[in-house]
Amino acid sequence: MTAARPTAFESCHAAVPAMLFTGTAALAALAVQPALVAVSLAGALAFSLLVRGARATARGLAWQLPLLALVCLANPLFSASGSTLLMKLGPRSVYAESLAFGATMGALMVATVLWLEDAAAALSQDRLLALAGRRMRALPLVASMAAQLVPQLLGRARAMRATLAACTSAGERPPLRRELSRVTTMLLSWSLEDSIERADAMRARGWESGLERTAWRPERLRGRDVAMLAALLALLGASGASAWLVCSTWRFYPTMSGGAPWWAYVAPAALALLPATVELLARAREAAPLAPLVPGTNGATRCREILARSREGARS
Repeated sequence: MTAARPTAFESCHAAVPAMLFTGTAALAALAVQPALVAVSLAGALAFSLLVRGARATARGLAWQLPLLALVCLANPLFSASGSTLLMKLGPRSVYAESLAFGATMGALMVATVLWLEDAAAALSQDRLLALAGRRMRALPLVASMAAQLVPQLLGRARAMRATLAACTSAGERPPLRRELSRVTTMLLSWSLEDSIERADAMRARGWESGLERTAWRPERLRGRDVAMLAALLALLGASGASAWLVCSTWRFYPTMSGGAPWWAYVAPAALALLPATVELLARAREAAPLAPLVPGTNGATRCREILARSREGARS
């Protein structure tokens, strides 16, 4: 899903948000510790509310939160480990440690999915294609086509099932297995027809013709982009080392124990909150009104400032 409005990362090279969101998603998926997972979930949720909006975020949480609850409640039933007994369900014992581990894993899954959705909002398909270069151009193309065609396929399946259910003149509704088989056959035929048209369109546009291809949105790596990448690389390294220290000292079983010093949480928290902070600062800068030009001020400086802001507005 793309963002409804340009994000703060539109003004920098695509490698900067790609490195940022790849690192945050990887750290969110690997750092199994309650505090780190909570901070990562808060950062992903904050950026999603800013960029994707409350409605899109709530639509995603509508299926993510039940998944979190399912993992949280199912883990004590399959892994009855711990020392703090909460209740007994027949032969099964529910321990607080198992419940906490399930809640942590469920929140970790939700945070990872949110970071991937945030990355899709900050990085459009054309920026991914331009980032891949000429040697790896097929990988982002396949990924972007899959991200577009899978929801389209599911929507067509729902439309077909609704159409078949509305055809009451054909008699009673067939069994579910027969209905799914019929829908699958129709979807396969429809997809094969679309694949032929898509292949003809790509061939007509010179795909894999051997000629040098241009990018829809050419991006140039500037000095400030290199500085941002270096700073991000240092922050990712510090966050990874801090997360390893925190996770190595934490134990869920047999009792929840362990804890790292407070400074070990600073780098992961800064990494998780960085996208939302950058977005907030960019919006505050855009909303700041221009000071009136009064006599005695430097007119050339004011003209350059007005021109720079007009360029930022045109770019957004």
